Amino acid sequence: MKAEKRIFDTGKGIHESRKRSVGSNNQPLKPSRFAYKLPFIFVILGMGVVVQQNYQDIAYFMNRPITKVIIENQWQHIQEAEVREILTAYMGIGFFDFNVQGVKDELEAHSWVAKASVKKVWPDNLSLNVNEEIAIARWGEKSLLNQQGNTFSPDNAGELRSLPKLVGPEDSQFGVMEQYQNLSQILFPAGLRLTQLSLTTRGSWDLILNESIQVSAGRLNVNNKVERFVDFYSAQATSVSEQFERVDLRYSNGIAVRSTEQDLSGVAAR
Repeated sequence: MKAEKRIFDTGKGIHESRKRSVGSNNQPLKPSRFAYKLPFIFVILGMGVVVQQNYQDIAYFMNRPITKVIIENQWQHIQEAEVREILTAYMGIGFFDFNVQGVKDELEAHSWVAKASVKKVWPDNLSLNVNEEIAIARWGEKSLLNQQGNTFSPDNAGELRSLPKLVGPEDSQFGVMEQYQNLSQILFPAGLRLTQLSLTTRGSWDLILNESIQVSAGRLNVNNKVERFVDFYSAQATSVSEQFERVDLRYSNGIAVRSTEQDLSGVAAR
């Protein structure tokens, strides 16, 4: 019989191996993360104490009243005194409590204001950018038309005599303005300026040219009739055309003219 071999592990090798392992990692201990955070914690706590002791002063500094107004653009029709009057009720209020929307609404309620931009600028400034309406014509006796054809009614509307005057039934301003633009282009080459255009309730068009020549154009084919008059007007000597007072274009194939000296009639062939 063969002798059976038995091997006993005394654990000596394992012990020595562990010993060597412990010896190889024998390094100094590192500070914990908490130790690094301690200085910052003390700083934050100190700041908290300072804030608590000086809360009212800090709150006033952060929320100091708005006392300065920065005007970002120039105005032609809006008076600075009017804006100052609007702002009076709001000034002296803390920065964070200042009613920006209230100021914006009151400014835009002004008849000459198209749009207002109101911004707070810390610590105590208010920035205003106010865009005025651009009037291109008078509408009736008390209103004006802007570039979009919308009406607005400032107190001084009747004083803007340099603007052309447009007249028409209620809510007809868009059609009257479009016709004004068309007729102005037709009249311009002859040196004629359309200073007033009226649309009657019956749909007839009346013009005033160069602030003196009254023209009746009727209801139909108005552009064609005015073109015919431009041809006739351009063919006259300046000494003659300067005397024109009234022009009637309500004829199918001619025009009638009354001047300061005599009555003229003419037929303009197309």
